Amino acid sequence: MRILNLIMFLLECSAFQLNNLPPINSYKKVFDNNEIVKVYEPGNINKENMDAIIFYTGANSLIPGDIYSEFIKSLNRYNFSVSVVTNDNSATKELLYDIRNEYKNVIPVSHSSGYVTAVDTINSQKNIKKAIFLDPVDNRNLLDFNPLKFMDNNNNKFNYVENILILNAEKSYKWSVFPKLEIPFIAGFALDTKIIEKNNPDLVLDKINADEYGHSDILDNLWSDLMHGTLSKGHDDRSSNNLAEYHNWLAEQIYVFVNKNTVNSEKLSSTSIDLSSPIELSTPIDYEEVRPDYFNVDSEKYLN
Repeated sequence: MRILNLIMFLLECSAFQLNNLPPINSYKKVFDNNEIVKVYEPGNINKENMDAIIFYTGANSLIPGDIYSEFIKSLNRYNFSVSVVTNDNSATKELLYDIRNEYKNVIPVSHSSGYVTAVDTINSQKNIKKAIFLDPVDNRNLLDFNPLKFMDNNNNKFNYVENILILNAEKSYKWSVFPKLEIPFIAGFALDTKIIEKNNPDLVLDKINADEYGHSDILDNLWSDLMHGTLSKGHDDRSSNNLAEYHNWLAEQIYVFVNKNTVNSEKLSSTSIDLSSPIELSTPIDYEEVRPDYFNVDSEKYLN
């Protein structure tokens, strides 16, 4: 029995080392109307030394954060605290008030139409200066059947945010007719960045594309594969390692954006480079595995 226990212990230690995952504290915060916010954060770092990500999931923040667990772990590896909020903005605002002095910075991150929920929240938060949107979808006109609002571009005006990073999985937007007809998952409701730039002339907007990935590749393998086989085409390589690579790449871009000096930042267009050489980061975890050239980003400009 002791030998078996020792073997199990060694296997657990090996798994921990392979995952490079620091000890994680997970807990729940309950707000009015029994709204629950789940929090995941490194347990070996004081909160004042962490940046807090407020994560808005897809389907206007109705999708449970549990199916983003691998992506959340990747964020934890970069010492981010991650709070997964619901579509109840009153609860989110209460959370933001509670943590206003606990962390270095508070950074909203949204996926898909979680963008809509995020914008409704952050436009009332004077202390939030940066925001990150993953495959942002603006479906407000679909949800609001007032035809007069189809011409209202003020929906995409930001009151306090100064810097935005948009990370796009390019297969979310690509049409294909050969060898079979494939319709992009979010083409009709993709956020128009030109409108954002027009409505916010002083805003610094950075955009990076991952050419070979799809809208649902951010999800855990089971759900990502299900979407890939039905509604949302993803990367052709469905291996766990490849999807984990994508999650880590997303987390890395978020880390760089949060920590870079944006005073002299340039607006980015998407250009291709070879990502086989790692970007050096001042994190406790050495991110040195070779990354394939799937990603479309000008990292020299991005790190300046």
